[in-house]
Amino acid sequence: MTLFIVAFFSCTSGVSRKSQEGADTLPLAYSRLLHIVKHEGYHVAEIADPWKKGAVLHRYILVSNPKANHLPQGTVIQVPVSKAVVFTTVHASLLADMGLQGHICGMADIDYVKRKEIGALISSDRIADVGSSMSPNVEKIIDLSPDIILLSPFENSGGYGRLDHICVPIIECADYMEISPLARAEWMKFYGMLFGAGHQADSIFNEVETRYTALAEEARQLGSQPTVMVDFPSGGTWYVPGGESSIGRLIADAGGKYCFADDKHSGSVALSLEKVISQCEDADLWFFRYGGKEKTLAGIADDYTFISHIKAFADGNVYGCSTERTTFFESTPFHPERLLEDFISMIHPQTGYQPNYFKRVK
Repeated sequence: MTLFIVAFFSCTSGVSRKSQEGADTLPLAYSRLLHIVKHEGYHVAEIADPWKKGAVLHRYILVSNPKANHLPQGTVIQVPVSKAVVFTTVHASLLADMGLQGHICGMADIDYVKRKEIGALISSDRIADVGSSMSPNVEKIIDLSPDIILLSPFENSGGYGRLDHICVPIIECADYMEISPLARAEWMKFYGMLFGAGHQADSIFNEVETRYTALAEEARQLGSQPTVMVDFPSGGTWYVPGGESSIGRLIADAGGKYCFADDKHSGSVALSLEKVISQCEDADLWFFRYGGKEKTLAGIADDYTFISHIKAFADGNVYGCSTERTTFFESTPFHPERLLEDFISMIHPQTGYQPNYFKRVK
């Protein structure tokens, strides 16, 4: 055990002395969790803990000059990295956007991959299957010798098991806990820096920001604010995005009024079916994501008889997104402008926009 502890700290931490001379904070316009400071020969990227106010989830020292000294404490990463194991299709798709799919040496949960260029690399064994993200094949990851592992952290996860002890830096991708779509998308600048693709990331983000801002401004000028309810019950529980989540912000930016806009959570909230029905009974529109077979209004009514009390259902203003038949989960987190256009197309059909992911339920 002592050997593991020594090895872990020797490969993740710099010395405690920190030089502030020449430090330059990189401007991030939207993110509340990510803070990046440029120093001579390295960058310090600090991620705020989304679940503990004032705490730091992780601090990374991205060293571009091998001779850089007086490094601060944190997980030291020599950049640019050349090989990464990626646990989510979201981040794999972002890397593909930046032309970096060739740097992915292993992936978890490959059954969920829909991006063709990534699927081709998996089929040709250039991207290895490392098993489930919840129970990865650690031996295979060790054999791949990645420079970093990208995975999503969770509250009170208790660490990452054996992954914590294999001396490969873990990048905790907490971008999904941001409270606005552009804030999450802005994290691509950090991921680009890891791979020496900062310019590509900046270019993509500028395009995303410009399009998103223009769409939101257009929606603001349309006036009406129909009420929107979101997602689908699962058994006796209805998981809805919090009022301060990216989905909540997207609905507002599309010119809608989210049923749970006053909720203060940025993540998902588990509610009773009765609570959701009570809160959303007068909703004008219902958007939901689902897996499995296609949904129909008749099928929904058979499974959940109380749904007929919702105005949106009675009026037929129900829109579903099949997460199995679309690239919703792969493409929308870092391209919120695409999802915003979908929401505007449903909230303001007079605009003539065609949805990319949702379609009216028959």
